[in-house]
Amino acid sequence: MNIKFVVKIDTNKLDRDLKKVSCWEDWDKIEEEVFHSDEWPRTSMDRLEEDLERPVQIIEGCEWESTTASYDVSPEIMHLYEKTRQKVFSILEPEADEENKQHPELYGKRCIYCRIWTRDFSKKNCPKCSNELLKLPLNEWD
Repeated sequence: MNIKFVVKIDTNKLDRDLKKVSCWEDWDKIEEEVFHSDEWPRTSMDRLEEDLERPVQIIEGCEWESTTASYDVSPEIMHLYEKTRQKVFSILEPEADEENKQHPELYGKRCIYCRIWTRDFSKKNCPKCSNELLKLPLNEWD
């Protein structure tokens, strides 16, 4: 992976902005001003194909399928972005978030660092790299 685009996240600003989120326009502003997501380069087609052609892996008794990212930014930035996006959803859509929590079968887990996901893993951290796993709506990957 050869990432040339660098985003420096001001986590203090991010924390301050998250405390003030009250509408989706606030999230749009965070995406633009904190994450600079409108500047992110797209991942090359070669890289996308390479990622998606990786075989299923069995790790700790679970099937882990490959995934990829549309944008060529560091896994640290993508992880923080996705985690923040999920937090904003829980703030702005509390009823929907609560409903989603009632249906854990609709979610898998993914490791943005290893670019893998599974349906059936109960632990909170990736078995390969130990980074935090994020919730993955299965309707996005089925």
